Parts: sequence; structure tokens; C-alpha cells
Amino acid sequence: MNDTSNSVARRVHEDKVVLYVVKSTPTSGANVVKVLILIESLNIPHHIEVVASTKTDPSFHKISPTRMVPALESIETQNGKKLNVFESSSCLEFLVDKYDLDGAFGGKTLWERTQIRNWLMMHTSGLGATAKLWLTLKRLPHGLDGGKSMEPAITFLTDALETQYTILDSRLSEATQSFIALPDRPTIADFATLPFANSEVAAMAGIDLIFWPNLKSWGDRMCQLPAVAVAMKRVTEFGA
Repeated sequence: MNDTSNSVARRVHEDKVVLYVVKSTPTSGANVVKVLILIESLNIPHHIEVVASTKTDPSFHKISPTRMVPALESIETQNGKKLNVFESSSCLEFLVDKYDLDGAFGGKTLWERTQIRNWLMMHTSGLGATAKLWLTLKRLPHGLDGGKSMEPAITFLTDALETQYTILDSRLSEATQSFIALPDRPTIADFATLPFANSEVAAMAGIDLIFWPNLKSWGDRMCQLPAVAVAMKRVTEFGA
């Protein structure tokens, strides 16, 4: 269903969607895994392309102007140019538009699609953006002061993470609300949120999800889904 290649010798793929990733590190997969969970959930035939350097690879820059992963290249063409998709939320919406024909993960009705979009956009502008900055700061060298100069920024971002966790916990406390966007099943809103709202990543930020019990329970349930387990494993193996 899938194969992996390295962008140093990039192959031309005409038959399947291509997911662009980077070599796996402890923090490289948080956004990529969102898309991979959906790919696994829908059994989408795909290629994996490991980009050697997102900053210096000009061919990748044509696919992702932000020079970041994940990005997709689809088989559709217009005027000889392949369709490219960048930013994780856009990738999720594209894949449900193309492959989720019964609306299981993207919504079956206008009501469902709107609920999913509400919570996906909240993640994109809130938790996703905050956690991304937090991870970036945590990766920076500490410098001569041992990281003390970054402490105010990290504290600010940690507080913002806790605010987002509180919003999500409140949502999941509603009667019959087992998942974030829809009550009865996971959607792309859940897939987008999970990498930044589970016990492991919260612990990295010094946050104990015991204070957000509904969110913790949701995260534990999500991690038991077969597609999630497979995607979480695969995202640690790129470029190995």
C-alpha cells in the first residue's frame, strides 16, 4: 500500500498520493502523524518521501512554500502541474474530500462538517500553533545562561497549552460527547488534536493530565485505535 524513498534521489510517482516527511526525531512527527492516522484509517494507497532537508531542497519548496512537513502531492494535474497540499489541517481536509466518500472522518452532513471544521480550526489556530512554538523553543540550545532567558516564553506557552486543554476537557465533559467534534466517532479534528493532547506530550511540558480527566480518557481511547497505533509507530521509523 505504501513505499518509502529519499528525496536525494526523488522518484516520480504517478499512481498514488505522496506524503512528504523528514527523518524521524523525537519531535519531528507531531504534525505528520495527524495525516498518517487518516491515511491509515482510510487505507489510502500512498508513497512516503523522506525529504533530506526541507530548508535547502528547492524541489520540495515548490510543493510546500512554508518549507515544512507534512505536505502532499496528489495525482491530479492541471496545465501539467501536479496538485500539492501543504499544512497539516489542509492535508486532512484534502484527503477527506478525495477519499472519505461516506463522510466517516470528514462529516456526513452540513451539521457534522461544520462541527468538525470548528474544532479543527480551533486546533490550527490554538493548540497546534502553541504546541509547535513550545516544541521549537524546547529544541533550541540553552546557551550560556542555561536556558533562563527562554523561561518566560516557555512559561507563557505552557499556560496557553493548559488553557487549550481546559477548553477540550470541557467539551469532552458534555453528555454523550466521546470525541471532540462529533459525539459518536473520531474525526479529523481528533486526529489533529491527539499529537499535542496526550499524556506523553503533556508530560514533556510538565503538565499532568490528571487535572483534565476527560481529555486524558479521550487520549487513552484514541491511542487504542488500530490506525492510531500503526501511525504512531510508523512516524518513528522514517529514514531509519
